[in-house]
Amino acid sequence: MFEDASQSRTVDGYTYTTAPVVATLGPHRYAFPANLYEDQIGPAVGGGIGLTLMWPELKAASPGTRGSRTMVDHHRAISMAVDYIDRVPVSELLDRKTSTDATSEEGSVYRNDPRRRLDLRKPGPEQYGLTPYAVDEDRMAQFGRAYEQQTGMPAKRNPNFEDDWYIARSADGKLASFIKCDQLIDGRDGLALDGDRIEIDEQIAVSGCSHYFVDADNALSVTLSYPRVFLKDWKAIEAAARGVLAQYKVE
Repeated sequence: MFEDASQSRTVDGYTYTTAPVVATLGPHRYAFPANLYEDQIGPAVGGGIGLTLMWPELKAASPGTRGSRTMVDHHRAISMAVDYIDRVPVSELLDRKTSTDATSEEGSVYRNDPRRRLDLRKPGPEQYGLTPYAVDEDRMAQFGRAYEQQTGMPAKRNPNFEDDWYIARSADGKLASFIKCDQLIDGRDGLALDGDRIEIDEQIAVSGCSHYFVDADNALSVTLSYPRVFLKDWKAIEAAARGVLAQYKVE
């Protein structure tokens, strides 16, 4: 994760560098290299920070290159959003993301939507060290009947837009990582990998993933966004993100 602080590049009169720029997350301060920030300048106003890691190296892009990225570079850019959590216990955040308890009223039919509850999905065989959880069709049928009874309208559904869920757990069985990805339509994706080379099929939509984990010691929520073809590298991507937070924390 070492950045050479002497590197710089001037674009349209502005000099981009790898010099450290301080960001505040709650009571914590981080000095990330400028080129690691999403805009390669520094943190945005309003709380939270956005960083970018470039696949496959999982390091910052060279300074001043954001505006000249190719389409391949655009897909290589892994977005890393970091937020300080103080309104709810950060240890409960992943459970809240995989449940409807916090977003629906007790007694509401929406509370038992199998598409939005991990405990109502069905686990499948492990993939890449993750457990996939699919929508339970029997429970989905029950939900449809309950929805129509409570609202008087038939439940609408488009299975093509229901996310695929993947879960990693810690040694004690608690949620450690939650990843949800766009479904592949007919098993096809707009991106393919040939080793470390990205191939683009412009006729097919690109499937993406949102990858959630927490830094419990610092009460941070992290969301990583990247193409589904990188799902096989989820563990290395998460490790790189954790490494960034550990390396550049100053207090």
